[in-house]
Amino acid sequence: MRRIFTTIIICLLTATAIGQTAEIEVSYTALSPNFKNGEVDVSNQYVLLANAKESKFFSPITDYIDSLNSTPEGAAKWREMTRSAAMKGDFDNMPRKDGSYYIVKSAESNTLRYYDSAGLDEYYYEETPEDWSWEISDSIKTIMGYECVKAYTDFHGRKWSVWFSTDIPVSNGPWKFGGLPGLILEASSDDGKYSFFANGIQQTSKPIGPVYLAEKYEKTDRKNFLKAKRAFLDNPLGSINAQFGGDIKISENSGDQIFASSEVVDLIETDYR
Repeated sequence: MRRIFTTIIICLLTATAIGQTAEIEVSYTALSPNFKNGEVDVSNQYVLLANAKESKFFSPITDYIDSLNSTPEGAAKWREMTRSAAMKGDFDNMPRKDGSYYIVKSAESNTLRYYDSAGLDEYYYEETPEDWSWEISDSIKTIMGYECVKAYTDFHGRKWSVWFSTDIPVSNGPWKFGGLPGLILEASSDDGKYSFFANGIQQTSKPIGPVYLAEKYEKTDRKNFLKAKRAFLDNPLGSINAQFGGDIKISENSGDQIFASSEVVDLIETDYR
């Protein structure tokens, strides 16, 4: 492993000549709460493609489906795959998105661009990557053969603890995390509602591709996006009726609310309130 990442160090130092080509690929399992009941039972698979200048954090399955739907031919193929699975009753293998968001970081322009949906609407926003205030501890453990150090931070309303390895000199990690002298392999919010666990790491020469269908995302800012996402969770049928002019109502036996309140379960960033 260390020999592999000695090569990666050399490649990262010469990333200027490589441009949009990644040098490292890290797979993560992202655990998050079910917004219906607050139980942490939602698992998505994400990948980080990175070089010294830029990175993309995304769901490979979602990326594949969006890539298909970015062309008429691909969209037709996706519809046929969906129809075929439905006709066979093979709903487990019906192509569906796994995770909803993309995060693109650029060290060169010092920007982070976030793409995601808020109910039926899709938005993107830009922010300057956090000037991280990490508290590095003396706790050490081994993850996938790499010696890792524990660090803590407060970020947008939640307290987080992470494990990073200086053996992999990539100042990056899952989701929005970065700013440490090594790659973050694990991250968990203190309440246990959100976490990321690396489960694979390798050298790569894959391109850091575009966000497909990016033109369909409406520009906003971070807090307005979070407010829109929370508003949909608080009143999804109201949002649907407003958009489509319908009059869908919740049946008397289904309760007053589809999703749990923010007191039970909230977004990964809570400083929008």
